[in-house]
Amino acid sequence: MGRHRFGIAARLALILVGALALAQLLMLAAYMAERRRAEEARFTIVPLMVQIAAVVRLADAVDPAQRALALAAATSTGFIPRYLPAVPEIGSSPVLAPLAQRLQGLLGDDRTVMVAMLTAETRGEQAVERLRDLSGARLRVVVPLKHGGALEVTAGGDLVVRLLGLPVGLLAGVLGFLVAFVALLAVRREIRPLSDLAAVVERFGADLEPQEVAERGAPEVRAVTRAVNTMQARISELVRARALVLGAISHDLKTYLTRLRLRLELLGEAPQVMKAKADLDDMEALVNDALSYARAAFSGAHAEPVDLAWLARAEHDARLAQGAKVTLAGADTPHPVLGAPGALARVLANLAGNALAYGGCADMALAARADEVELRVEDRGPGIPPAARAAVFEPFYRLEPSRNRERGGAGLGLTIVRQIVEAHGGRVEISDRPGGGARVSVVLPRHLPEAGGSARAEPPPR
Repeated sequence: MGRHRFGIAARLALILVGALALAQLLMLAAYMAERRRAEEARFTIVPLMVQIAAVVRLADAVDPAQRALALAAATSTGFIPRYLPAVPEIGSSPVLAPLAQRLQGLLGDDRTVMVAMLTAETRGEQAVERLRDLSGARLRVVVPLKHGGALEVTAGGDLVVRLLGLPVGLLAGVLGFLVAFVALLAVRREIRPLSDLAAVVERFGADLEPQEVAERGAPEVRAVTRAVNTMQARISELVRARALVLGAISHDLKTYLTRLRLRLELLGEAPQVMKAKADLDDMEALVNDALSYARAAFSGAHAEPVDLAWLARAEHDARLAQGAKVTLAGADTPHPVLGAPGALARVLANLAGNALAYGGCADMALAARADEVELRVEDRGPGIPPAARAAVFEPFYRLEPSRNRERGGAGLGLTIVRQIVEAHGGRVEISDRPGGGARVSVVLPRHLPEAGGSARAEPPPR
């Protein structure tokens, strides 16, 4: 970390100070460039002097009776010409002598041109003529006319506005926007590692597959990135170890369950034997649910086109063959998504099984949106209270407090559903069915197959 001494706060402060300094340097460079061109050019580049020379020629050329009308036409905001019957003495400022010389050169004769500056400072005396005091300054130019009298021009506003031809505020605004844009890019560059880190953490939360994040940016950001990379590896290893342990336990338990089942078969059909067989069936189902939960928690979604309507029809036909009360709507057209066919089939099986177990029926429906596919599974049971809709997704939570598997499972069905759906980038919502019952909605991102492609996927064996 020795090479990266500045923290994120110091970097943002340096960006701000650098932007302000850059703006000042640009303004200074623009001023120096304008001044250098003015000194090197053979003719004036000061637009105000050109405008004054044009008005003087106009006043010399027009009839005295039309002079007032011509001067009124030349009057604008910050530029006020007027005719004086006599030539006043205003005392031309030595500082403004170059402007007087340029104007005299534009007129092309030897008439005397007087240029002075009027400022807002009076203090009982005449206006102070200083170039460095530009606040409220006015430029006063007096030029004798050929046919008598004189033309007086008062240029109001900031002197620099008139001298450079471009408003200083406009130039400063443009330069300020440019500097602010550069500063914005620099700040974005500093915080981009945080945005990338947030995206990686979000993806990791969905599929639990560690993704290495490049360490760059400020030392604090590098430290956070390093910690997140380490955390991803540890969490992934812990979940993987949990899946392996549960898999090993499930395998060993199934071995012992098989032995017990064989021994019970030798004991005949006594009532206690039948009860022991039922307990073995419940134990095996519980082991299978726990193993499915561990697999769903670790395995992410695979980018494989799947037709959700095909899977729904397969689940409907299988339940119908078992004599269950199931219906299916909206499966006549394909509903393509990206995911693992086996995992999505498990979602359908769990939702349909819950609806049949608690509501006596399972009414499934598919609907396509702009960029999503919605699967709804409804029943006519007692429903799920709003206070318990978040808790039903927790492992081993059951609305029915007893552990009788004939009246419900182990409490892992909806937990597995949520894990699989979130791994596929979707969401699960629970609401009330109109007329009574529960409605579980699964919303998945819709996949648009490429031309000639197919989103149909055969469901796994049941």
